[in-house]
Amino acid sequence: MNGILITVLIVTCLLIYKIISTSRKQEGYKRWRAGNRSYTEDAAHAGTTRNGWLNRHLETSRTSSKFDEEAVSECAGLLGVEEAKLKEILRSISSNYRTFWIGKRRGGYRMISAPDGELKSVQDAINSRVLSFVDVHAAATGFRRRMSIVDNVRPHLGKQYVLKTDIHDFFGSIRSPRVRKAFEAMGYSPAVAKVLGALCCFNRCLPQGASTSPALSNIISYGMDQKLSALATEYGLNYTRYADDLTFSGDAFPGKQLLSRIKLVVRKEKFEVNHKKTRFLKAHSRKIITGVSISSGVKLTIPKARKREIRKNVHYILTKGLAEHQRRIGSHDPAYLKRLIGTLCYWRSIEPDNTYVSDSIAALKRLRESY
Repeated sequence: MNGILITVLIVTCLLIYKIISTSRKQEGYKRWRAGNRSYTEDAAHAGTTRNGWLNRHLETSRTSSKFDEEAVSECAGLLGVEEAKLKEILRSISSNYRTFWIGKRRGGYRMISAPDGELKSVQDAINSRVLSFVDVHAAATGFRRRMSIVDNVRPHLGKQYVLKTDIHDFFGSIRSPRVRKAFEAMGYSPAVAKVLGALCCFNRCLPQGASTSPALSNIISYGMDQKLSALATEYGLNYTRYADDLTFSGDAFPGKQLLSRIKLVVRKEKFEVNHKKTRFLKAHSRKIITGVSISSGVKLTIPKARKREIRKNVHYILTKGLAEHQRRIGSHDPAYLKRLIGTLCYWRSIEPDNTYVSDSIAALKRLRESY
């Protein structure tokens, strides 16, 4: 028994000695670092000073070698931008974006990556000079001139059954290689397509906030729209897509069989169905598609809850005044009245014959002019 105690004491003493020894070494290292910090910082600064010009030169060289010179020159001419300015943008695409978060209507947040003025101008030129001439599938109703959300909903009016789903991370799923291939399919050389693709992508995918992303998403989704439209026709259904929202409707519905085939098509096109937002609406269910109600079966309307909210806001503004209404609801939005008028204009686009909406727009515009 005494032998065991002696052994335990010896082992304990050895452990204590090792801990103290290690601690002393660490303290000595810390004191050395503290005493030599100015030296190391000066050395680092000197290295930065000596190599600063070289690093910038290497960065410029890497940018120049990353893109073909003739392709950059061709793109500059195509987009009507100075070649030097285009090279400067291409040198660091990420520095031309600002990223922020906005709240979603139903909770959560969405990340927006917005280009700065110069890159935005270049993307607008890509839109008007390149993308606007490319055909998209007839089922794609979002992000198109002379088309609105009404065009997405109207084909499903009066149908007994509706299947709604959407694509998870739609823009983020469209990676830069697909964007380059899309430009190549438009007839541009691989070198030019590489430049155009770089100008339209951020973090190697289509960014939410770039003006080119909506049009490119429609162009790249052409194959998926074609296959889903053919699938709908096979079952005697209607199909539309508004951005990432997919809608199928008909009077006889194959249900689960159709959904499994939709998922297969979507997955083959390198997208994923968002299972949390998949809804099958039966004959007597309340049917709302991309924010528009078709529950009546005879006309498009906005949901009743939204109507009540809009009416309430209009009533309080016209009876209590804008300042009092904003104080009551805790709003400090300087564009609140403008936004409310915009909401009413949207309501009128869905229900053009609604006299209440037209009268309210006129009354709020008169109020705005008085400020």
